[in-house]
Amino acid sequence: MSTDDRGETGGGRMGTLLLATVLGVGVGLLAAPQAGTETRRALRKRLATLGEEFEDEFEDLRERGGRAKHVVRERAEELRKRGRKIYEDAAEELDDLRGELVDEDEGSSVVSTVLTVGAGLAAVAYLLTSERAAPARERMREAAATVRDEAESRWDQFQRRRGNGHPTSESGARVDSAGTAPQAS
Repeated sequence: MSTDDRGETGGGRMGTLLLATVLGVGVGLLAAPQAGTETRRALRKRLATLGEEFEDEFEDLRERGGRAKHVVRERAEELRKRGRKIYEDAAEELDDLRGELVDEDEGSSVVSTVLTVGAGLAAVAYLLTSERAAPARERMREAAATVRDEAESRWDQFQRRRGNGHPTSESGARVDSAGTAPQAS
C-alpha cells in the first residue's frame, strides 16, 4: 500500500466519523423531549447534584483514608518496635550462648571439643566395624605390634643401662652384688 493510499484511507475514516457525529447530533435534536435551554438547565442541576454528592463521598473517603492511614502507621510502628525487641533479645541470647560455649581461660570452644570427640568416636566405630576398613585394621595391628616390640626392646635397653651392668630381677629391681635381696630403685 502506498503513502497516498494510506492518506486517502485515513481521510475517508475521518469523513465517516464526522458524518456520523453530525447525524447523531441531528437525530438527538429532533428526538429531544424538551427545548435545549430546559435540557441544559436540567443537566446543570444534575451535574451540580452529582458534584455535591461527589464532594461528600470524596470527603468521607478522605476522612476514612486518614483514619486508616493513622491506624496503619500505628500498627507498623508497633510491629517495628516488637521486631526490634525480638531481634535484640535474640542477639543477647546468642551472645550469652557464645559466652557459655567458649571457655575464655583456654580460648577453646566446648562445641568444637564435643564435635572433635564425636568425630573421633565415629571414625573409631567405622574403623572397627566396616569391612572396607579391614585392610587398615590389619595394618594398624602390624604397626601396633612393631611399636610394642620396639618399646619392649628399648625398655630392656633402658633397664640394662640403668643397672650399670648390675644384674636386675624381672621386675627391674637391681640385685645386690652380695646376692642378698633385690633393692627397689
